[in-house]
Amino acid sequence: MLKLFLPSLLLMAAMPLYSQNSGFGQIHSHDPGHSECLNDEQRTMIMAKIEENRERLMAEGLLPPPHPEMLTLLNWPMQLRSGLNQYGYHSISGGVDHNPAYPNQLLDYNCGTRTYDTPSGYNHKGTDFFLWPFSWNKMDSLDVEIIAGAAGIIVYKSNGNFDRSCGFNNNNWNAVYVQHADGSVAWYGHMKNGSLTSKQVGDAVAQGEYLGVVGSSGNSTGPHLHLEVYDSGNNLIDPWQGSCNSMNSQSWWAAQRLYLDRAINHIQTNNAPPVFSSCPNQDIKNEQDLFLGTDTIFLMTYYRFLQNNDVVNITITQPNNAVWSSWPWTNTWGNFNAAYVYWWMIAGSNAMTGQWKFEATYNNITYTDYFWIGLTGMQSAQELNTNQPIELFSPEGKLLRRTTVLQLDPEEILRDLAPGMYIWRSADGRTGKLMKIK
Repeated sequence: MLKLFLPSLLLMAAMPLYSQNSGFGQIHSHDPGHSECLNDEQRTMIMAKIEENRERLMAEGLLPPPHPEMLTLLNWPMQLRSGLNQYGYHSISGGVDHNPAYPNQLLDYNCGTRTYDTPSGYNHKGTDFFLWPFSWNKMDSLDVEIIAGAAGIIVYKSNGNFDRSCGFNNNNWNAVYVQHADGSVAWYGHMKNGSLTSKQVGDAVAQGEYLGVVGSSGNSTGPHLHLEVYDSGNNLIDPWQGSCNSMNSQSWWAAQRLYLDRAINHIQTNNAPPVFSSCPNQDIKNEQDLFLGTDTIFLMTYYRFLQNNDVVNITITQPNNAVWSSWPWTNTWGNFNAAYVYWWMIAGSNAMTGQWKFEATYNNITYTDYFWIGLTGMQSAQELNTNQPIELFSPEGKLLRRTTVLQLDPEEILRDLAPGMYIWRSADGRTGKLMKIK
């Protein structure tokens, strides 16, 4: 179960202003709350179904005898759908609780408290990977796929359950359960309804094979994957190796990620800060690439595991590769599983036209976004070829004209049209944006 909420930490101290206008905006955190992913009755039913299917599949020769001496190593269990290119898409709200006492008696594999229990006696039994940012947008667009961490045989699956849960309930989740060669079983839960693999119980899946899409079915308040793993003796294990892991002595990950896998998941320019909607509605991103020099441009950065005293260096570069402005920012507001921070800028009426660059360097990695400023701003202008037919559409998708690009002259392409943004599509299917100011 995952819960997201938005305490707002408004920082009033602005950055020093430059000859152009720029300053600090806000930091907002997304901090998950917790509840019971599966109740005892549901977990007992699942284990019984798995055991029943195991016996049948072994009798039919579809499930090889387990070899416990063969240690299963898991690859990362999620991926972006084909065609998406983003820096990141997740954070982790909680792992396995290694302290059997409750409530609020917490111990994760790394001797921290990134786990949870409940007053009723539930100790969290898996790892919760939640989508960030814009979780409902990502779910509805099928952006993040759940894939098999290791090869194996499907020993149970559950589909057809409601997948837009926003609070605690007794609903069943959509899930796939895969038994590996050593007899261990991985549970992949909270999937989007109808997204599960067409393969059935008894079918083999390869490592990295598609299993479904991250959803919010069952006891859940937001789209996330709950990964729960049992060894060949049905003993709960924690795939993450650490000095406080009392269940298994070594990592079950082929390449275990850092406990604080700090990164920027997304970087983008906006015309306004995002609006995070109530569950289960999509968020309003307010993202934009094309601006006038007099527009206020919001510089958005979205983090996972942002830590106190972390430093971010921001650089804005003009089309001639000269730095327009740069500044450092230090987080003094605490530790967050997920957060977003933004600044604002106004390039000015005399701003250089063309492609600008917005960079954020965090944890020794530089993240980049491009935006365009000018009387006629062009996105992907280099992709427009001369002597090639194109179609021109309004932002609502209405076809306005068909023409042939004789030269890369936006004023000619947009002749006789009212000021505004337009979308072009070339004969070979490529697209881009043009903006006419006057």
